[in-house]
Amino acid sequence: MMLVLFRTQGTDWERFQKTLDKNRSRIESMGCRRIEVYRNRQHPEEWVMLQEWPDKPTFDAFAKETGPALDKEGGVRWTDVSTWVAG
Repeated sequence: MMLVLFRTQGTDWERFQKTLDKNRSRIESMGCRRIEVYRNRQHPEEWVMLQEWPDKPTFDAFAKETGPALDKEGGVRWTDVSTWVAG
């Protein structure tokens, strides 16, 4: 299992949220098991997204083209992406 944590400062939360809602089933069909997004309570322009993937190759296949295309559609440019593995 692998967790991917994305961080950024964004300006259009509604656009991002709508893009994610519209494409959630597509992302899940590519292997993503969980998607959570949050805005900082005191600084709402700071966002994080957590995704759970079964393994790195599955995430890499998503990140090759689909992920960047959805980022562009959602108007987000991630400033930090980190991966965490179980075990």
